[in-house]
Amino acid sequence: MLSALVLLALLPFQEPQAPPRVELSVSAAASLRDVLKDVGTALEKRQPWKLVVNCASSGTLARQIEAGAKVDLFLSADEVEVDKLAKQKLVDEATRCVLLSNQLVLVEPLDQRLFPETFQPADLLNPSLKRLSLANTQSVPAGRYARSWLESKGLWKPLEARVLPGVDVRAALAAVESAGAQAGLVYRTDAALSKKVHVVYAVPLAEGPPIRYVAVVPKSAPHAEAARALLAELRTKASGEIFERFGFVLPEAKK
Repeated sequence: MLSALVLLALLPFQEPQAPPRVELSVSAAASLRDVLKDVGTALEKRQPWKLVVNCASSGTLARQIEAGAKVDLFLSADEVEVDKLAKQKLVDEATRCVLLSNQLVLVEPLDQRLFPETFQPADLLNPSLKRLSLANTQSVPAGRYARSWLESKGLWKPLEARVLPGVDVRAALAAVESAGAQAGLVYRTDAALSKKVHVVYAVPLAEGPPIRYVAVVPKSAPHAEAARALLAELRTKASGEIFERFGFVLPEAKK
């Protein structure tokens, strides 16, 4: 007995291992890329999850889900893409909610001053504006929002030939950063992260189209229960404070 106790005492001590983290696949609009890094870091400190985030235009992500991609949570920058999936019965409608909002801003390269300080939307008709960068207006929410605002001001038709479409809102911003376009309409959250552009004009929230980031759990989610718990965490005050720090707007119900 004594020999056995001595042998046990000599064995290396091993701490009990924590259970493996559940990897949750999150498909998120390109404009959420940076904020989700901070949100994910905060959540992973208190939940047994590892967030694997795939960011692209909402239209691209929706097509991936249509094609069978295994996604636990879809964060779309508008309702259109979620509606398409809902019509095909590919999402759990009970989980659908508006998570965030945003604001459109007009930006130009940092060292350029094409527009007057007292900017008015009609100033976009300046002949010196050769290229206006927007996210693709057919498949990207930011592009659809920008086109909607331009149409409301009677500016879409005269400017349509000058539009430079980007694959997502980050690409639209990059075109202005590189001076490939003299101006662009992007989200204020993206403009705030750039050191190569300045904001000429912020579209008043009351004038712009309602920007709605919609969250939903796909029916094919590999970890549906954990995905619903993740969505609940994204709607907490703690997560909301991180979203607001990056410039996102929270739904009125959360304020």
